[in-house]
Amino acid sequence: MKRAAIYHFTDKSEINPRIYLDQIEKIKAFAESQGYMAEDVYCDKSLKRCDHKEYAHLMESVDAYDAIFTKDYYHICKNTKRCVSIARDLYDRGIEIYTVENGKLAFEDEPSDKPLRVATYNSRLGECHEHKTTVEVQNAVLKLFVDKKTCWTLVDQYSDESEIQRDGSQKELMKLIANRNRYDLLLVHEMNDIHWRTAHFCRVRETLHLDIFSLQEGFLQFGSKIV
Repeated sequence: MKRAAIYHFTDKSEINPRIYLDQIEKIKAFAESQGYMAEDVYCDKSLKRCDHKEYAHLMESVDAYDAIFTKDYYHICKNTKRCVSIARDLYDRGIEIYTVENGKLAFEDEPSDKPLRVATYNSRLGECHEHKTTVEVQNAVLKLFVDKKTCWTLVDQYSDESEIQRDGSQKELMKLIANRNRYDLLLVHEMNDIHWRTAHFCRVRETLHLDIFSLQEGFLQFGSKIV
């Protein structure tokens, strides 16, 4: 069997050790179901990222493993941009990340030669200056990519802009989700545009049920999700 490491963090192990052990056993059983031997467990006993020394130790020795198994992608990093960057780097090095709740992020070659129906989404949140022109330019870049680099058909473009970055401010994203059956693929500048928090990003991805292509991070295939 291929080698794997388990990573987890918790603040419950001292209060109720059974909760911690049950979570580890669930992840270990999941790893075995995917054909991996989870030989080593790295667990931090704090929710604070600055206290995650075991995570740092895992990343220092990560090349010794074929995969990392964890509860969800929030345990890799709570920030979407950083989480996807870590996942992409490990994927390129031949190391998979599997999660019990979010499946895995599989980066593949984009199907640019297939006649797909595409929607684009652009998010400009938390910027305290006038950026209407920037939104228009970024939408134009996405459209140009579709027209010049692919055989895709651009169906709709969605954009959210606000001086405040907060949940509930992505009204156009909600419209995109409502219209998701009209598309085969979502095109964005970066995955972080969908949501800046990893847990929210994963929930939106699950709801969309679409492949996602990011100009920055590449093609993320939804079909790789483990059920």
